[in-house]
Amino acid sequence: MNTRSLDKYLRALADVFPALVWIAPSNSVGLDELSIPGPSPEGTRKVDRVRVVLLGDTILIAQDSPQGPTLVFREKFTHRHVEGKLQTVLTESEKIVSFIKDASCGCGSRLRGWNPYGQNNSVYSSKDPIE
Repeated sequence: MNTRSLDKYLRALADVFPALVWIAPSNSVGLDELSIPGPSPEGTRKVDRVRVVLLGDTILIAQDSPQGPTLVFREKFTHRHVEGKLQTVLTESEKIVSFIKDASCGCGSRLRGWNPYGQNNSVYSSKDPIE
């Protein structure tokens, strides 16, 4: 894989912090119908004070925990819908995930410093030089 195609794959489509997220079960609502705030279908889960990153074709949702930033949701998505500041994706398992920037400041959260892109997410071979 050349560098140009790798850059395209790793490009962040969105990086929202702090974010307010709603995750709805499959086939509960149309991709463009889940709004924040607004009525939500039965079985919808609301998650707040998280960081949402769309990286390539994957959605990552991280939440601050006593141990530090923790990845609480990771799945490939097949469709993306953007309407103003509200973004919605349809995952491979057909969950509908809508998110928007939260009005809170996210003060005190370690998510601002969390790096979903960098070296910490790589796994190296044991044959790599240690120098």
